[in-house]
Amino acid sequence: MNERDQTETDRENRRSQLLGLLTERRERLAAQIRRALAERREESQMRDAPGSHGWGAAPEGNISLAMVAQQQQQLSQIDTAIHRHQAGTYGRCVGCGEEIPLPRLQALPFAQRCAGCQEEWEAEKR
Repeated sequence: MNERDQTETDRENRRSQLLGLLTERRERLAAQIRRALAERREESQMRDAPGSHGWGAAPEGNISLAMVAQQQQQLSQIDTAIHRHQAGTYGRCVGCGEEIPLPRLQALPFAQRCAGCQEEWEAEKR
């Protein structure tokens, strides 16, 4: 196998590994969201049960809803990353065009920028 073929094989292995990361994270998040929403439904049904007088509405319910909203946002970001993967642009920084380092994508699989470009982008937003 020549060097060009090896580079292409390495690229395909990276793409496959990254798609696996995205898919795994997406499945995990979707399951967490389903569980949290099922728990909220159950809590709501218990509060609305005859004889409960609506008591038991806990303030931590607002926190769990905020967490679900955050998880849904991450799920949307992962879906966007999967679309970028299908288009062949996933894993490349939208700022500089270089490959985003694998450890960054493992930690934040929906990252669109390398760490340097992300810092610059955030600084510009402020």
